[in-house]
Amino acid sequence: MSLVNKTISNSFKDLLQVDNSNNGITTTRKDVKSGDGTTSSISLSDDSMRIVPQNDDTTATFQVNSKSGTELLKVDSTNTAVKILGQYANTGVKQFGLSSKNQKPSTSDTWTAISAMGTDTFNTSALEMGTGSTPATTYDVSGGNVAHNFAMHIWYVPFDIAIDSCNVWFGSDASSGDVVKFSLMSYTISTANDATGGDLSAGTEVCVSPSTVTSAGYEQAYYQALTVSSANVNSGKAIVACVQQDGTNSDLTVNMQLVYHLRST
Repeated sequence: MSLVNKTISNSFKDLLQVDNSNNGITTTRKDVKSGDGTTSSISLSDDSMRIVPQNDDTTATFQVNSKSGTELLKVDSTNTAVKILGQYANTGVKQFGLSSKNQKPSTSDTWTAISAMGTDTFNTSALEMGTGSTPATTYDVSGGNVAHNFAMHIWYVPFDIAIDSCNVWFGSDASSGDVVKFSLMSYTISTANDATGGDLSAGTEVCVSPSTVTSAGYEQAYYQALTVSSANVNSGKAIVACVQQDGTNSDLTVNMQLVYHLRST
């Protein structure tokens, strides 16, 4: 559109203005309106700009693309999210690890916790989380007198997150392997500095192996993308990663990556 040869009456609605008694842009932010007074999503001052949807939240309230059309930045007011180059701006990666040198898992058909410190940095005994179809939904630290062991196996979540994916590589240390599967659990954890300190309750499985993986031994590494079954985990929860195998032919080295982003409550 051009304003060439247009009368004011035929073009004023398409003009943008600030309703500011002819004071223009000042230090006070004012809504940008069309010529007929319809308020836009933009408000301006001489030092700042704000964008607020007037009718509906959308997945692209604000968007910046390259000349070729590649999405560089997108603000999603529907889901309260910001993406940069197609990824959440506040994406994080949490590493869980297990080293075969510590001879784990040591019991067949038993869930063994994987260190939340990136790898088993100490030669500790296995922290076992039950024999059910999923890891146990509760855990009593004092019941096994294992606080020194327990502390390295929990990730205390410091903020509300949404899990995007969980990927795992593992390898066996012997020529014969076992049937392996993985699970990630979210728990309510006691922060009381008393006899209940660290106790877990209200366990919920948040990621799970879509199928078992049969390891033939140390001749190759194995990969699996876990299924996210419950993405949202609130701050103050504890996440515990576990592995289970149907025998003890091999000890495992596990490299697990949990990809998440911060979310608004």
